[in-house]
Amino acid sequence: MSEPQIDRPSLADAFKGSGSGRAASLGGLLPKTTRPTGMVATGPAAARQKPTTPKPPNERPATPRRAAAQHEGVQNVAVYLEPDILTLVRAAKTRTAAAGEPDKTYDELLVDALDHIPAEQLRAAFAGTPAERSGGPLQRRTRRPRGSGGIQIQLRLDGDQRRALDELTADAGAPSRSALVATAYRLHLAPHDRES
Repeated sequence: MSEPQIDRPSLADAFKGSGSGRAASLGGLLPKTTRPTGMVATGPAAARQKPTTPKPPNERPATPRRAAAQHEGVQNVAVYLEPDILTLVRAAKTRTAAAGEPDKTYDELLVDALDHIPAEQLRAAFAGTPAERSGGPLQRRTRRPRGSGGIQIQLRLDGDQRRALDELTADAGAPSRSALVATAYRLHLAPHDRES
């Protein structure tokens, strides 16, 4: 049983009677041939076509792709600090150099800060300020401190340090790594000047 033929307009008809001499001269160049579906082409067109062969069904279920293994070496981690916090951090680096200690890096200062700040104090810094109750049906939302635009610094952290920093960010409820790092620096280097 053969499949019914679909009547398609010839491409040659698209070039007939267009008014321009160039298009009119193309009018009868294309042959009016139709090929029933399922037949194999012969000639130069057949040489250009790839043979279609049915693909065998997969014998084993496809396994999900694994995520690329995280590079465990030391990598730069960008964080953004407000200018006043960056000034505190640079002053702390200068103090260590003036005291005869070797220069401390940004990441070493962060480790020192996190060693001296209790986790509860970090959580409290991101707890947010409860909003006043409104007299209407729509209540104000609780405002959480967020980091503002700042200056980028690079922390050199290995894989374990990056994971620990991410866990600490989630545990403290910080909106980002940058917010956590900025708050840790502020609480450690200027505890009396804490932002709310």
